[in-house]
Amino acid sequence: MPAHLRPLVVGSGVDAAHVDGAHGTVVGIFRHGCYVQVGGEVYAIAGPAVAPGPIHLIVAAPPARATEGLAVWRDGTRLRSSHWQVELGEAAFFAPWQPARADLLHAEAALGSMLESLAVPADLARGWHSVRRAVAAGDLVASRELLEGRGGGLTPTGDDVLAGLLLVHAWRGEDEDTLLRVARDTATTNLSRSFLAWAARGQSVAPVHDLVACAAAYDRPAFDHAVTTVSAIGGSSGIALLWGIGLATAASVNLVRPEGVPPARSSA
Repeated sequence: MPAHLRPLVVGSGVDAAHVDGAHGTVVGIFRHGCYVQVGGEVYAIAGPAVAPGPIHLIVAAPPARATEGLAVWRDGTRLRSSHWQVELGEAAFFAPWQPARADLLHAEAALGSMLESLAVPADLARGWHSVRRAVAAGDLVASRELLEGRGGGLTPTGDDVLAGLLLVHAWRGEDEDTLLRVARDTATTNLSRSFLAWAARGQSVAPVHDLVACAAAYDRPAFDHAVTTVSAIGGSSGIALLWGIGLATAASVNLVRPEGVPPARSSA
């Protein structure tokens, strides 16, 4: 009989990707869970060691016997496989997040300062100056063309940098359709495009949202802890994501500030 996995948190991308009656397939395995693909959309089912996010279903224990090719289908509010099932209606909802414009302005100095302590990802070293120039010019299409599909990992390193860029552009209130077009035009895997599409909506995993909140609050110890937490995500995904956020933020620090909003500063 299939085991019942106790759901903890579910992101809105899971419901969007896996509609009622649809059949999906496990397409990737990682230490704490698996990725399920339904059409061109991908989401994760993972244990509590993984941070919640828009395309994550976090359960109390990682799904057992989740091998590539395993069928996963949805029946009402329940996800099923031959080995386990999850009642989605019992999970807490991972709510969409958007920093206030003033908070983002306050966070700029700390977010830009991350670049001083981050090593350039080794698999992106070639052509890195071109990437920085494209980001500084605010050219997302050129940035995408330089970064898409480059590097290793379940999500290529270049895609993770691009996700960070898209997040900052989305947080600044840029046109969502334009950002989604950049994400969907990226020549990469379905998994990466799923992450990128949610980054284009301004949504990432919880530690990234915490990073911005701590920076906006000028809480340096908490910010440094958040940097460490994000850096530990995946093999190099977290560090690459921080690079994207830092580069895009640094490129925007000369934007005209609304009257009455103080310049960004840090408690460092």
